[in-house]
Order: sequence, then structure tokens, then C-alpha cells
Amino acid sequence: MNPSDLDAILDIQASVYPSDILESPEFFENRLELSAETCWVAAMPNRLLGYLVSYPWIRTFPPSLDGMLNSLPVEADSWFVHDCAISPEAQGLGVGKTLFTSAKGNALEQGFQHTSLVSLAQANSYWRSQGYLPVDQTPQLSEKLVAYGENACYMHQEVNNLINDTLR
Repeated sequence: MNPSDLDAILDIQASVYPSDILESPEFFENRLELSAETCWVAAMPNRLLGYLVSYPWIRTFPPSLDGMLNSLPVEADSWFVHDCAISPEAQGLGVGKTLFTSAKGNALEQGFQHTSLVSLAQANSYWRSQGYLPVDQTPQLSEKLVAYGENACYMHQEVNNLINDTLR
């Protein structure tokens, strides 16, 4: 992902998510500044098909939606998948799986033992099928997830499952 991809990323985001959970251009710029090597795009010449934003994080609690970070946690022990979105025209073509598999391989190379994400309600069954399990809800976690929409779920997966899924 590059700063020049930002307009197309914002277009894809707006085409697949409700307006109340859209993240700002500053969010994407912030994550690119902090962890460009873990932010990915799938593209054809002159056309972005999808994107994946991920970064090192702490497994116990997700970051805020659209929140700016001054730095990534030094004690990061998890690969956090913040967002993966595919343009409507490219859905069903395997773009998301390709992005996720490439990014997951990068996370494994970096030595992560854990991965986490916040699943929107409509994607919970998909992420379960990918081996992610819901994290037990605490009042603090439930409060944080409100910004992600009703029935959003914080999920995680241990590295053994990441490795097994990569080998399939």
C-alpha cells in the first residue's frame, strides 16, 4: 500500500461499509507511517481491487476504530488485522483470500505467535471458518466494540492454526 492508493481505498471502503464506521484518510496515513510493510493492496493496472490494513498489536485488547496512534506497542505480541475490504466488482474472485494469505505469511515471517481482529457482525461466521475464535467479552471490551457496530466481535487465533492454515 502506498499513499497514492488512498483515494481508491476510501472509495472501496465507502462501497462496502456503512457510513457510521468509515475510517478517515488520516487513519490510513497513520497506519502507513507506522507499519507500511503490513498494509497491502491488490491491484490491476489502473485499478485497486482491495486492501488489507494490519499491524503489530497487543493481543488482549483491540485498538480504537479510526483512532490515531503515536507508535506501535513495543510489547506487541499479535498480528492485528484491522481491515480487509474488496471492491464490489472484485468480490468472489479470491482477492480477499490472496491478500490475507500474503499478509499472514508476512506476519509469520515476523515471528508473531498470535493474530487478532474485530469482526463485523456479518463476517463472524466467515472468520470462524478461518479458525478465529471469539474472545470472552468484558465490559471494557464490549464498550470498545460499540464503535464497530452491533454484534461486532473481537476474535483471535494462535500461531499453530496460522501455520496449519498457511500449509493448506
